[in-house]
Amino acid sequence: MVIKIYNKLPAVVRYWLSILGATCRNWLDSQAFIYAAALAFFTVFSIAPILVVVVALVGLVMGESAVQGELFAQLEATLGPDAAGVVQTAVINSQIDQSGIWPALIGIIATIVGATTVFAQMQQSLNQIWDVAPRPKRNNLWVFIKSRLLSLTIILSIGFIMLVSLLLSVALRSIMAFAEGWLPVPGWAMVGMELVLSLLVITLLFAAMFKILPDVRLAWRDVLLGAFITAVLFTVGRSLISIYLAYTATASAYGAAGSLALLLLWVNYSSMILLFGAAFTRAHLEGRGKPIRPKSTAVCVHRELIEEVQQN
Repeated sequence: MVIKIYNKLPAVVRYWLSILGATCRNWLDSQAFIYAAALAFFTVFSIAPILVVVVALVGLVMGESAVQGELFAQLEATLGPDAAGVVQTAVINSQIDQSGIWPALIGIIATIVGATTVFAQMQQSLNQIWDVAPRPKRNNLWVFIKSRLLSLTIILSIGFIMLVSLLLSVALRSIMAFAEGWLPVPGWAMVGMELVLSLLVITLLFAAMFKILPDVRLAWRDVLLGAFITAVLFTVGRSLISIYLAYTATASAYGAAGSLALLLLWVNYSSMILLFGAAFTRAHLEGRGKPIRPKSTAVCVHRELIEEVQQN
């Protein structure tokens, strides 16, 4: 019965249903829940160094105070005041010591290593989705350095995209304030434009991660649709989690660790959405008949379940 109904559907509907099915299989087969939990763990320890680096980069143009205010306002709107306060305290305590050359140098190195750790784990998680792995090499130190430099590239991309986002947001609000006197703009229109801007920025962030991090040769056109779908799911989920946290006692159930539990909950969901978007990107690529091409520094991995046969 179900097969007959499926066969009567238009070809385009069957195509996207097959893509969705392949996405779910890729997502589940790659142990997305386990890797999402690992990403959440590493993110808790990396989020403060990441924000320190991003604030320092964007602050060169807009001022660190303005950037910090915007960042923490966004975190508070998403996580609630308690969890956002935990992040804010961690960022303040992670500021680089300026008392001397050596303390400052050690602080910079520690901050960069801490900020890039989560992206190194994210690269491994995305490689699991794509069934690729780095080639075994003797010089593991050079592989480690290259991985950190790649992760640093993502952080620089985040800083640049955030700078553009803040500048566009300021320009949009200025235009609306200027036009308000002679061209009244409804409140919903302003909210809609800010939502579109937010979706665009988040899409670019996910596209950069999908394009740069995994050891797979991908064009921008291969990742944009998956990045957009991931951005939509991320935005919807962020709103739902905010509503959930506002009407539940999740924080109080964990006592003193409640704020950390809220942060882990949000990051774990975001990680699962990230991996689902990567699984969709792979399914869409294969659905268009394009092969998975690992980079020159990686190889394809074939997973096979082998049952042990006991001979009597």
